[in-house]
Amino acid sequence: MSDLGSYRVPREAELGREIRMDQRRSANRTALLALGGILVLCVCMCLGVGVLATATGNNPFITADLGLDSLFASATATPRASARGTPTLVPYGKGGKSDNGLRVTVTAYQRPLPTEDVEIPDEQELVLVTVRIENTRTTGAPIKFSPDDFALVSPDGDRFNVNIGGITTGENLKDGELSPGKTAKGDLIFFVYSDAADLQLAWTSADGKTRLFRLTR
Repeated sequence: MSDLGSYRVPREAELGREIRMDQRRSANRTALLALGGILVLCVCMCLGVGVLATATGNNPFITADLGLDSLFASATATPRASARGTPTLVPYGKGGKSDNGLRVTVTAYQRPLPTEDVEIPDEQELVLVTVRIENTRTTGAPIKFSPDDFALVSPDGDRFNVNIGGITTGENLKDGELSPGKTAKGDLIFFVYSDAADLQLAWTSADGKTRLFRLTR
């Protein structure tokens, strides 16, 4: 017969701890399996959407990106115009100089220009602008110029190109080039609307920049 004095009954607290640990391990395994299942489901859904977009030619992800871009673009400030796209205003009686060294100065402005034996359309009139062009460089190759570099513009958006041929003052500006230190002078004639107000002479030089000359004080 065994000695009952050496037998110990297990404590209920230790037995309860083992049961609770087993329950926690089981719960953790269940959570990991559930999370894995969710990840697999998400991957399958993404693959399915990608295949559908490829087959139909529509990509919902690109559409969403464009929508967000438009939203953010509308919230940002309007960017300032670049130096090349912003005309430079030249005060009355002053000259404007391009980056390549060519300087233009308006020396005369007449509106309307009196004419004889010239048929002018109704509600239009002639304008005369005389310019002086100077190559301010001391060395280098000649610089070209043309009457097509000029136009009359109004604050309302009207633009009137130089009238080439047909009407002449005898000193009309023609295509040419100036060597360093040389100067040329010529007349520019325009047909404009009679009600076009606050006209300015626009000069677009070889550097691609436009300068606006005030024609009145």
